[in-house]
Amino acid sequence: MKARPNQLQAFAQLALVVAQGVIPAHSHKFAPKTYTQPQLLACLLLKEHLRLDYRGAQDLLELSDGLRQALSLRQAPDHSTLWWFAQHKVTPELLQQALAETMDCLDRLTPPSSPSSGGAPPKSKRSARQPQVALDSTGLFLHHTSRYYEWRARRERGQRGWLKWAGALWTGPQLLLSQLVRQAPAGGFADLVPLASSAYAVLPYTQLVADGGYDSESNHRFCREELQVESLIPAHNRRGTRAQTTYRRKMQRLLGVRGTERQGTPRALRDYGQRWKAETLMSVLKRKWGESLSARATVMQQTQALLRGVVYNLHRLTVLGVFCCLQLLLYTLLQRTSY
Repeated sequence: MKARPNQLQAFAQLALVVAQGVIPAHSHKFAPKTYTQPQLLACLLLKEHLRLDYRGAQDLLELSDGLRQALSLRQAPDHSTLWWFAQHKVTPELLQQALAETMDCLDRLTPPSSPSSGGAPPKSKRSARQPQVALDSTGLFLHHTSRYYEWRARRERGQRGWLKWAGALWTGPQLLLSQLVRQAPAGGFADLVPLASSAYAVLPYTQLVADGGYDSESNHRFCREELQVESLIPAHNRRGTRAQTTYRRKMQRLLGVRGTERQGTPRALRDYGQRWKAETLMSVLKRKWGESLSARATVMQQTQALLRGVVYNLHRLTVLGVFCCLQLLLYTLLQRTSY
């Protein structure tokens, strides 16, 4: 019986493949050839995935021959090299390109066609009939002080000391299409335009759903008139007054109004129900990689938060890859028993 694939090695290999697609091997022809830039980026993604510091990542790579082999490393990079690369080379634009590259990796994970399909070539996962995108955001703390200590020392920070991370999720395979980080507290309605634009550049979708924090008539106009996609965002009464603008009135008719007995249409409510997958994304991010950031400088905190978005996609692709391998094994066994 074939052994179960090692998910950590699969994650490292996938991280290297994604990094090779977004950054050149060397920044200059006279650069030292000890490591490549994709290898260092993959090491940073692996470090964030395992919730290690720079020295911990160096120690792990020195001890693990399998991880060095997965990353094509002859030797483990020094912790200072990883820090310098994260400080000077990792940018929000680079990590957005990495999210787009994971979409190409998703196409490669498409399992073969089933025997009942007559051997027809499989369709790409991007060719879903109506791709839907859900927006949501969450807060990330900027310190590791325990909540019990804060309570005993009466050092509650209130609305200070956290970053706001927002993402656009493709609800089909539950993969991120775009993300952004900014200082908090801040309203969510201003995040819709950059998130929706970046996500549309990666995957042209047909429907966008978000919670009431993104409610704005200008946001509806941007989605429906510029992007030509359907927007479903609840429009609540403001100061006891019903919505007065065109699209917000339409939202109250389709989705209903909170606190009233008026119900929305079944189709709109069914489509809007997919928004809870974005809540699941936030739960997975905080359960697996924590709700606080270990970086100290503001720029590095934002970089660390954006790295977690790419790490989530790689983790999701690793899980989907293992599932597709099991599907391929089952398909092979069915073929053998049919003869």
